[in-house]
Amino acid sequence: MSRRAQTRASPSSPMRLLPKGVCVMILAWAVGLTVMDQAISTSINAFVNAAVGVSIVFLLRPRSAATILVLGWCALAWALGSTTENTALLTTNRMNAASASALALLVSILLWRRYAQAELLQRALAHTNRQLELQRAELETLATRDPLTGLFNRREFVRQAEHELARAQRLGGVLSLLMVDLDHFKLINDRFGHPAGDEVLRHVARLMTQTVRQTDRIARFGGEEFVLLPPDTPEADALRLADKLRQQLADTPVAGVGIPVTASIGLACMPAGNALTLDTLLQQTDRALYQAKHQGRNRTVVALTSGERSSMDATPHPGHDR
Repeated sequence: MSRRAQTRASPSSPMRLLPKGVCVMILAWAVGLTVMDQAISTSINAFVNAAVGVSIVFLLRPRSAATILVLGWCALAWALGSTTENTALLTTNRMNAASASALALLVSILLWRRYAQAELLQRALAHTNRQLELQRAELETLATRDPLTGLFNRREFVRQAEHELARAQRLGGVLSLLMVDLDHFKLINDRFGHPAGDEVLRHVARLMTQTVRQTDRIARFGGEEFVLLPPDTPEADALRLADKLRQQLADTPVAGVGIPVTASIGLACMPAGNALTLDTLLQQTDRALYQAKHQGRNRTVVALTSGERSSMDATPHPGHDR
């Protein structure tokens, strides 16, 4: 109980005073009992047992233990003076009581040191565990996230995309894949510097994150290239999403650059019942992206088995053509 009160109570809590108060009461009782015993014997066993007992049972700080035991010895020494006129016996009893108090103080100090060392070790272990947990979380982030944009990196995207692809094939669902490449990004770096280019990448990552659903997978695939996988999204919906992304990019200038950023997008879709691999979808989106770049940039090209078709909402050309 004393150890529980010592470890769980705050420094200002009355629970901190409980062990000390109990120790004082026990020693006061022992002093009184010892004084009464002098009428029939010269023993001070009651005080000795009480002093050693409280040092073992109660966990006290060395300063508190020394104060309580010294006060207890002083009270006993004064009280014994009124029980006998035998100076030799009085001196012997006082010396024995002092020895018992010193022994009790030594025991109390040793127990406190053992407790303090265990407490410090436990705190150090808890701190180490917290640091390891933080490092584990940091390593997990480094392993799965792009440090510049905070999006998934290529490896983590491939892992999650494989899972979504397998789920879609198992349930007979559809799956679309978009590859987004920023137009003339090298010119932005050359004109405004690499810090501005980094800000453009962060801006695009934020805009894409705000535009898509929480269940959609977004990743920075490398350089100025991003990929987006919206599960359970047919081709028509994925095409509308792609054009929405392009429009928002064009309508939102990047802070520090002051010019709109456009993007070319390649789109591929796995219809329900098909069994395409992720590599095949990536190849299709990559070819569609190349066509979007080749046809003038700032457009979406949808990869089909029989060919490609393009969407050019941001240009004066018709919206969709084959």
